[in-house]
Amino acid sequence: MSSILYRRAGPADYPAIVELNKANFFANLSEDERRDGFLSAVFTVEQIGAMAEDLGITVALIDGQVVGFLCAFRNDFNHGSPVVAKMIESYDYLSFEGRLLDTYKSYAYGPVCIDRTHRRQGLLRGLFEEQKRELAGRFDVGVALIARTNQHSMDAHVAGLGMTDVGSFEVGGNLFATVAFRVKAR
Repeated sequence: MSSILYRRAGPADYPAIVELNKANFFANLSEDERRDGFLSAVFTVEQIGAMAEDLGITVALIDGQVVGFLCAFRNDFNHGSPVVAKMIESYDYLSFEGRLLDTYKSYAYGPVCIDRTHRRQGLLRGLFEEQKRELAGRFDVGVALIARTNQHSMDAHVAGLGMTDVGSFEVGGNLFATVAFRVKAR
């Protein structure tokens, strides 16, 4: 396998991130393809740029091509998503390690996407570790949302990366899990 490079995304990467996002958006996948994971939202180049300029987007590159991405943004970031807004509202009643989520200095993890031809090769862990390294000392906890129907993503994040499922919330008849993880001090 070619070597993998993890780094922060720049403007030249935004179109490839948008294309990878669209290719893995729920509505663009067959029922069979959804079993291998999906994204619940699609973003424009402008939205990707805004996230990249906030806490950043980590990309995985193989032979110079973006094959995966992982976003991070502050809780007060203007995301415009009712689902993310509901997740952040849940912080005042969901607990992680015995404390309410709203008592931690936290950030929103995700979305994350790996090109289908490069899954199960450790890229998710590489993106996750690079993001945590970059944000170490700035936050106590990262928090993500996952559609409860996306069992592949639940398994990858909870069993695979060791995140903790701290509860659920509903938006538009869809049930989402809130998962949390520790970010190390520098």
